[in-house]
Amino acid sequence: MNANIKIAFLFFVFFFYCGLKNSLAEESVSELKEKLSQANHDTTRIQLLFNLGNLYIDGPSDSLIYYYQQALQIIESTNRKIEKSKSVFTKNEIQIFQELHCRANIEIGIENFFQGKYDSSLRYYETALTLAETIGDLGLISEVYGAIGIVYKNQGMYAIALEYYEKALAGAIELKDTSWMAACYTNTGNVYRRIANYPKALNYFLKAQKVFEKEGEKRRMAIGYMNIGNLYEDQKDLNTALEYYSKALQLSYESDDKKRISECLMNIGNTYLADNIFEVAREYFRQAIQINEENEFMHIQDDCYKYIGQSFEREENFDEAIVNYNTSMQIAEKEGDKITLAEILGSLSNIYLNLENFEKSLDAAEKSLEISLETGDPNNIKNAYLYLTNASEKLKNPVKALYYHRLYSNFNDSIFNIEKYKSIKDIEMKYESEKKQQQLALLEEKNQVHVLTLSRRNRLYFATLIGIGLLLMMTYMLLRNRQLKAKHRAIELEQKLMRSQMNPHFIFNSLIAIQSYIYKSDAVQAGDFLARFADLIRITLENSRVEYVLLEKELKMLKAYLELQALRFDDKFDFKIEVEPDIDPALIKIPPMMAQPFIENAIVHGLRHKDGKGLVKIRFKKDKTGLVCMVEDNGIGREKAGEFQKKKDHQSMATSITRERLAIFSKRMNQKFGMTIHDAENSSFGDTGTIVVFNLPTQNVDE
Repeated sequence: MNANIKIAFLFFVFFFYCGLKNSLAEESVSELKEKLSQANHDTTRIQLLFNLGNLYIDGPSDSLIYYYQQALQIIESTNRKIEKSKSVFTKNEIQIFQELHCRANIEIGIENFFQGKYDSSLRYYETALTLAETIGDLGLISEVYGAIGIVYKNQGMYAIALEYYEKALAGAIELKDTSWMAACYTNTGNVYRRIANYPKALNYFLKAQKVFEKEGEKRRMAIGYMNIGNLYEDQKDLNTALEYYSKALQLSYESDDKKRISECLMNIGNTYLADNIFEVAREYFRQAIQINEENEFMHIQDDCYKYIGQSFEREENFDEAIVNYNTSMQIAEKEGDKITLAEILGSLSNIYLNLENFEKSLDAAEKSLEISLETGDPNNIKNAYLYLTNASEKLKNPVKALYYHRLYSNFNDSIFNIEKYKSIKDIEMKYESEKKQQQLALLEEKNQVHVLTLSRRNRLYFATLIGIGLLLMMTYMLLRNRQLKAKHRAIELEQKLMRSQMNPHFIFNSLIAIQSYIYKSDAVQAGDFLARFADLIRITLENSRVEYVLLEKELKMLKAYLELQALRFDDKFDFKIEVEPDIDPALIKIPPMMAQPFIENAIVHGLRHKDGKGLVKIRFKKDKTGLVCMVEDNGIGREKAGEFQKKKDHQSMATSITRERLAIFSKRMNQKFGMTIHDAENSSFGDTGTIVVFNLPTQNVDE
């Protein structure tokens, strides 16, 4: 595949994967595979497979496709389960799998594009577009439109490509995503560059460049300068092209962007190659090759060797040309880049013809034709017929030579007609574009006249609008004041809960216990108790700063608390913490310290006065409304515990505070969060005891 096409598409991918490889650099393939073998949840496995695939963003393509295809199999299997029993999955879980499904199709589509499989690439993009529209994610929809536009552009279907770019740009504007807007400007500029409408192409490139400069994005500014350089190179203005490539190279060095440095060096090399300054061109290509090897950039490495081969071929140094063409072929085969492979085989056929090795020339031409017919690339097919004609003539096979010459002539005529048709369509498109611009200019003038006509009338409305605005502002201030009061109340409740959980009594009793260990000269026990106590205090203070914490972090806090209490009460009770298998603690967030006050009540009021050893069990499970927490004990029960509390004149605030917290969450999230407390007499858990059950508000990790 042509290097400029690869660079253009890598520019598109850049906006969605900037910095991705750096984030994965610390994890090797073996580390990710080890994590994959231990992963228990589909979402975790899918993400790990994505990460493995993303390690091969710079090639080889087949490796990236392999891991994303594995992820796609898991996603499709899960989607079948969702179709059979939607009630088991929450709306948010279904959307997450749809987004993962969409992302997998986009990535596989991109790699099929790199391999020149345009039809296959479009199929994956169309699936991704359907999924994105189902989800209603405007960003994904716009991204897929841009990708489809690039595929059509590279097939010469410029009018269709522009339609998709316009849709992508509309999405970027609606999202106010300036970076993606600039990418759409660049893609549109590349279409106008292809139809030789250079002024309009430059206009779009400069629009994109303004965005990059405003945001101070040196990496993207470098890409913009490269696009402008390509524009001048197309017009054979090699000196101006070199100026822009040099600007791009300087910015790439400043931002230490290795990929962009490699691309700039290759562009500069191409400029010198076009100017027949072969040795200088090769020096730039070799510098690019070195950077690609150091950073494992595969996608444009075959083009570097191909261009070196072309430079030697044009100098008639055929031995060096063959060496470099063969190296390029090896990389292209590994990458699955069949268009480049067919092109190089054609060049080798021509070289062997010049070296009078006609058998090799014929063999290379036949292989080039076979691959070209598979990819449907018209230029490679035409050239292969020509090389086969020449080789057959030299091998004294006039029948074959005539046969291939007729095929060449017919195909060349069809290409000429296609190109002629395209040229006419390009001129029509250029005319329609200019006509549309003139209409917009005329419409703008009419609008200005209309604005002046309406200005007087508008003044009359201003006073009314100002009055309405003031009224709305006052209403907003009143509502805002009410919200602030509610928020203040929530903060007070959190503070009360904090005091009820890590209350002075517990802290005092814990320190007394530590003191007693010290008096007994039991330094090990005292140190263990003190370390656990400090760890619990740290976790509790960390959790108290946020409204939601990961369930796995809350479980860690509860375990630390129960271990400390067990140590404090000389192992008077055992405890169990159970989480149902369909719950992934790493993906769910809950409000912190909801269960701890009831666990403390169970220990202090239920188990402390029990004869024999007690048991506390905390269980998290899913139901239709979300997450449910159950705190059970086999203590003396609420009635007897109440008698002890009366004697000590003690009143627990845990129940009332928790009810208030749940009420606030119910109001805020428009969902009922309830709580029940009842005795556990004659249950399977024990003869006596208490069970507390309450619903928990939840968030997913991406919220």
